[in-house]
Amino acid sequence: MKVVIFASSKEAEMEEPVFCDRDTVNVDASKCVGRSLGIAPFIAKYLKDLGFHVTVVDPFAEDNYYEADEVIRGTTFQVPDEVVKDSYVIVATRHVYDTWAIMKSILGGAKEIAVVMSLKRAQIILKRLMQAGIDKEKLKALRLPAGLDIGAKSEKEIALSIVAELFTVIRGGTGLPLREVKGLEKLVDKIE
Repeated sequence: MKVVIFASSKEAEMEEPVFCDRDTVNVDASKCVGRSLGIAPFIAKYLKDLGFHVTVVDPFAEDNYYEADEVIRGTTFQVPDEVVKDSYVIVATRHVYDTWAIMKSILGGAKEIAVVMSLKRAQIILKRLMQAGIDKEKLKALRLPAGLDIGAKSEKEIALSIVAELFTVIRGGTGLPLREVKGLEKLVDKIE
């Protein structure tokens, strides 16, 4: 199975400093600061360990940042629809190219799209996407904020919650504790 992770190892200093069209993004690197990998490398590593084909898009990626089958990098990059088509997509772009990554994933035919973003930030991005003609039903299908509620605090834990949600979707799980699914309480009540 294919997973595409849209990421950025720098954070936007201003609102989405990009110029883009359907397939190409040009990032104004002068408006991006810091050097932090965030959760994307952990997600990529977990998924590679589980046998997924992983593509990471990070304009600022350096060698050895990610365990992935492919890393698309550079402040000008292209992502054709074939890259996201029928893929599971995780958007964790740190405000650098959020809107484009979500739109590319929807229009490119991704199976599922998980977005690492607060609901406060989502209001801005979702409004932009609606103004660009994206149907509300497609936006309601986004997994936003990404992940299961496991009480995650660290970047590794947040990445684990996102991978767990992805598995729940792929395998048709419920996300409920197994003790509830398997009926431990009923079992205990039957024992005499």
